[in-house]
Amino acid sequence: MDGPVLLQTGPETFQVMLGHGRRVAARLAHHTRRGLGLQGVPPLTVATEIVAFLLERETIDTEQGDELELGAAAGRYPEFVDELRSRLS
Repeated sequence: MDGPVLLQTGPETFQVMLGHGRRVAARLAHHTRRGLGLQGVPPLTVATEIVAFLLERETIDTEQGDELELGAAAGRYPEFVDELRSRLS
């Protein structure tokens, strides 16, 4: 597997398969896409780019019990918004 595979399991939820049997549930709230100015971009596309962004900077913890909140990256990385918009333009 070259990169993560995301499956959309609901309007705002995803299953992220990271390879070697590692997976994590993730959530991308509609207000996050709207706040980023990406409401016209399919949720799966936005979620895939956010996961790629995160994997370039950190390891995604698959042992956590909660869902991974994809929009939380905006608070941890100052370059997040500009980088994501650039990737999706």
